Amino acid sequence: MINRPRSWNGKPLAGEWLVTIKIDGVRAIWHDGLGWLSRAGKQLYNIPRWQQGSARDCEVFIGTFRDTIRATRTRLTKQDTPTIQPQHLYGLDQLDARLRWSTLKNPSTTDILAQLQHANDLNHEGIVLRQADRWIKVKPEETHDIIITGYAEGEGKHRGRLGFVTTAKGAVGAGFTDSEREILWAKAKAGKLVGQVIEVSCMQFTSMGQFRHPVFVRMRPDKLVP
Repeated sequence: MINRPRSWNGKPLAGEWLVTIKIDGVRAIWHDGLGWLSRAGKQLYNIPRWQQGSARDCEVFIGTFRDTIRATRTRLTKQDTPTIQPQHLYGLDQLDARLRWSTLKNPSTTDILAQLQHANDLNHEGIVLRQADRWIKVKPEETHDIIITGYAEGEGKHRGRLGFVTTAKGAVGAGFTDSEREILWAKAKAGKLVGQVIEVSCMQFTSMGQFRHPVFVRMRPDKLVP
């Protein structure tokens, strides 16, 4: 069973927790006969084959999220395709020692935020608090992965490219660069945008469960949201 960390609710926690570094990579799970797959069950490429005794559930990270996506999603490599080495795999089911940070006992909100700030100061994405099979992710700004259900053409300067996308939790129109609007509009017209997963940041939710001030962060081709 794949462990999916839940977002921290901002409240103190009871018991002893292992604090681990959260890196901004791609989750890769080894399947005998199928190789490395994403959490969404999509094939991942260019990752060194699993070796007996090593972790079967990993985070792949080669310096930036963009390069990691390029490397793991490129079936036919090019000269500029980033190379994935064994050291770029960080075990999660068998926790990689490089991810271990510290431990906290009955941490208060202040304790957790202090650990987060320390991690952010060292350019880490955030932290994950672990207590057995309970994993809680803590980031400076919580984001949410959600499926695109529709789209609309932009108006004014955005005519002829994407204006906004719709989701089960409301429309998202902010955060797209001009280039992203053009690329995603082409995908939309080709029938390849609806069903894709995007990462969205927002200022909490409305009483109706809709995004409040949503902002597009990035596409998440490595994820599938139920």
